[in-house]
Amino acid sequence: MHMAAMRHPCVGDYLYGADPTLADRLNVRRQWLHAVRLGFDHPTQGRLMEFESPYPDDLAKAVEQLRED
Repeated sequence: MHMAAMRHPCVGDYLYGADPTLADRLNVRRQWLHAVRLGFDHPTQGRLMEFESPYPDDLAKAVEQLRED
């Protein structure tokens, strides 16, 4: 389901109703699309594949700001 349909649009996704004041306050200049952890069953091997990727600097700073607020 699209996040906007759940009344929680992605930060920076103005087409689907994101709050521009929040993006400005967090200094986010793009859509907040990032998976810190992702997992799925491999389509041919059937085993679980898991990946981790820390937030990029701009999103990590935004998370810090949200935690301070």
